[in-house]
Order: sequence, then structure tokens, then C-alpha cells
Amino acid sequence: MLNLRILSPSVRKSCARHISALYITGDKANENFVTLQPYLDFEGTFGGREFLEKSIASRGLNINLETVLNKYQKYQAHHEQLKKVSEDRESVTKRLKELSKAGGNVDQLEQLKERGKSLRNDLKNLKKALYPIEDDFIHDFLHLPNRLHELCPTEGEEKLLYRHHVPNSKMDAPSHMANKELIHFVDNNRYYMMEQAAHFDVNAMQSLARYFVTKGDFIQTANPDFVRCVLLEANATSMDDYHMVREEHLQNKINTAYLTGGSAFESYLGAMTKLCVYPSVLPLRYVCCGRSYNRAEAKLNGPTPSLYTATQSNAVQSFVATQSGSDADSQLEHILNLAVDFYKAIDVPFRVVYVPAKNLTPSESLRAVVEVYAPSLKRYVCVGRISNYGDFVSKRILFSTRREKHYDFLHLVGGPVLYTSRLIAALLEHNINLEDCKLLGSARQTPTMQQSVQQFRDLFK
Repeated sequence: MLNLRILSPSVRKSCARHISALYITGDKANENFVTLQPYLDFEGTFGGREFLEKSIASRGLNINLETVLNKYQKYQAHHEQLKKVSEDRESVTKRLKELSKAGGNVDQLEQLKERGKSLRNDLKNLKKALYPIEDDFIHDFLHLPNRLHELCPTEGEEKLLYRHHVPNSKMDAPSHMANKELIHFVDNNRYYMMEQAAHFDVNAMQSLARYFVTKGDFIQTANPDFVRCVLLEANATSMDDYHMVREEHLQNKINTAYLTGGSAFESYLGAMTKLCVYPSVLPLRYVCCGRSYNRAEAKLNGPTPSLYTATQSNAVQSFVATQSGSDADSQLEHILNLAVDFYKAIDVPFRVVYVPAKNLTPSESLRAVVEVYAPSLKRYVCVGRISNYGDFVSKRILFSTRREKHYDFLHLVGGPVLYTSRLIAALLEHNINLEDCKLLGSARQTPTMQQSVQQFRDLFK
């Protein structure tokens, strides 16, 4: 049994990472085993340079693309040199075997042996020289962002997709924190729901997941609460977003564990890593109920501690894998339609927007956010989001489908479509009785498990 503890922020700083868990060069492989070797699409990334430059500039990233390209040229030159020496050595070895069988003269054999030794030493030295060059370039390459989707706003303003009810911005509403009989709030890491708030916290999560299963053709899963660092890097997730866990008996020192919660996009990636599926099973649609421990999102609703800023919440996570980019666009729209149905039934003022490129993570190409109006803050607060990742993440975790003799990396769509704690906070501030909320997918509106099994059996009668 593992003995683990969560590291405090001060301790985390002392454990700063200097090497990557996603890409480990040969000189570091003696101390740290290679968990995953990502597919590095140099041609696809640098081939559309204008798109890459636009993505970097629109996101406001401090990346000098010209410097990265210069490192790439140096990396390529050393690789070509290494390849040539390796081929020469193979040629000498082959010639030596042929002459030995044919009974060649001793002087000629000795010359080839000496030549082989010289090439072996050259190859060894070239590999040593390549390690720092490779390490420097590859880690810069892995920091390059995904291309932006054509629908992603690049001018710094969000794009409105849908709005349900126009909120009264002049309304003065007390904070949800005044409901002491329903909420016992200690700090952002500790709070307790009571009475109808506790019931709604669970029922809303389960109802939405059930609605996705019955109406959206999703499969419900149960995901791990802990995710290895290599998967966070594969998704280009900042290590500061989650709490790192200190393990006393850690085999791979750089591939540490993080507390993400089962309802995190990254918690799906472990099951999809190095997975090859048949095209006939696509799209894969999954939904999961669980906890979310994302600290970065909570900071956006600060600085006053409340349910809007709490670092943990019950959540519903969606995950879809598709064959192509157009299929991914359709699935994102499908998820949004299901989410809109759910929030419309609750009848709270909300909207759906595409956020600007500057707010995206490096792995996202597009993000749609469901926002509920918070009267106490007099602005909208995110209660759910769905992102399009293209094939950016799949290339890093080797999640693909085989078509004839060709492998295609899958396009991923997903995100938490509900944060229950923030929704409860907004509903209380709108004076909406939690017990009276209509929840699509609730047990009263969907068939029981026994009924579902019987319906399945009836198909084969």
C-alpha cells in the first residue's frame, strides 16, 4: 500500500522539474525508464509555419519560433551525420563478414576491423554530442502550441453562441455564502454541503451523466483520481494546476503522481495511451462522474474565497474520440446541445461562448464555455467547458486507428460539462429552490437499470 501525501506549494517549488517525463534522452534513460515515446510530427508542425506563428501570437506565448527552427536545423544536421556513420559501420560489418567467409587476406581483414572500431567510437561520440542538442530542441518543440481552430476568436473577445435569459445586472443579491444552513465553508480546500445542497450536489451530477448516456449515446466510466506527470505533459497541462503527491517508494523519480480527480480530462488519457482501435467503433463517447481538483480555474473567480473559487468540486467529464476533424466538430456541437438542454431545464440565466485564443491551454484548438450568471459577482462564471484538441494529444499518447496499412491519430473532444459547486452557488444567489430544480436525466425521467436490460434483451427476440 502506498503511503502518500500532498505537497504544499512551498515544497513544490523546491521540487522544480528540470527534465521531462514525456521525452527522455538516452543519457537519462539509465536513471529513469521511458514510459512513453510520443510521435513527433516535425513536418506537420513546421510545414504550416504561418498557422503556428498565428497560434503563438494569438495566445500571447513567449516563444521565439525562429530560435526553435534553428535548433531543429542543428538537430537535423547531427541526426544526418549520425545516420551516415551508422550506415558506414553497417557496410563495413557486412563487408567483413563476406571477406571472412570468402577467406580474404589478413591485411585486408585487419584494416576493416580497425575501420569498424573507429566508426564505433565515432558513433559513440556523436551520440553523446547529440544528447544535449536533442534535449534542448525536443523540449522546446513539445512546448509549441496546437494550431487554432478556424472558429476560435483571435482578437481577444469571446464569441457568443447561445444565451438563455438576459440577467438583471442591476439586481443586488447577497452572496451564496450567507446560506449557512446549506454551506459550511472553511477555505478553498474544505467546505461542506448540507441538506438540499448536498442532495443537489450528487443528484445534478448523476442526472447529467445519465442524460448523456440515455440521450447522447455515451458510455459511463469510472476514472482514477491520480494521474502521472507524463500524461499531464502529453496534454500540455501546467503542473501548477493540480496538487503533486509525494510517494515514498517512487520507481520513476520524474514521473510523479498528481491529484486530478476522476472527473478530469487527463484521467482518461492513461486508458487511451498506446491504444489502437478499429474505425468501426468510432466515435468513442465516454462520460464520467467524479471529483475535480483543478486549482487554476478556481483562481479566475477570486480573490474572495467562495464556492466559485473552491479547488474541489463534483463534476461531469466528457471525452470523445473521432476519426477526423469534421467529426470532432460535430461531436463538440453534440455535447453542447446536451449541456444546453440540461441548463435550460434548470432555467437559470446562462450563455455559451467561444473563449479567445489567449485563454486556451497549449493543447486546445478551441474551447466552448458554459457560463451561469453570478449576481453577487455581477458577471458570468464558468460551470462547464468543452474543448477541441484535434490530434495534438493523440500524437503524444499514441492513440490511433488503423486504416489498411496506415495509422491515423484520433481527434479528441471533451471537458467538464458541469461543476456542481459553482452551479449551486449561482442558483442560491438567484433564489432558486434546489429541491424544485428540474434535472434532465433524473431517475424519475429515465428507465431503471432493470428496464434498460430488458429493452436490450427485447432487441434479440
